[in-house]
Amino acid sequence: MNEAFKDFTEWLKALKDASREAVIIVEGKNDEKALRKFSIRNVLTLSGKRFADIPDMLEGKWNKVILLIDLDPKGEKIHQKLKELLREQGFEVDENFRNFLKKLNIIYIEELDEGKNAKTPNS
Repeated sequence: MNEAFKDFTEWLKALKDASREAVIIVEGKNDEKALRKFSIRNVLTLSGKRFADIPDMLEGKWNKVILLIDLDPKGEKIHQKLKELLREQGFEVDENFRNFLKKLNIIYIEELDEGKNAKTPNS
C-alpha cells in the first residue's frame, strides 16, 4: 500500500476511514487525546505496556496496525522495534500515515492540531 496524501485534511480523512478496520498504536495518553479530537477511533497507547504483550492484545481483534509513534529519536527506536515485532507475528503494519507526518515536519502526535496549517512540500 503506497498512500499519497495531498494535504493534512486528506490524511485525516484517510486515517479516520482506516481506523475502522485497523488499530492505531501511539505512545501515550496525550497522543490518544489528539487523535480523539479528530474523532479517530481504535487507538491503543503503549503507555504502561510491555512490547512483548502487544501482539497478544491485538490477536483475534486486528490484522492491520497503523503505527503513529512520535518522530523523535526515542520514537524512531520504538517504531522500529514495534514494527519488527508485529511483522514477525504476522500483522500488517501501515507506516504511510506516519511517513506523511514526516513530510509535514510534525514530530509529536500530540501536536496534530498544527497539521491543519502545515503545507506539504513538493517532493
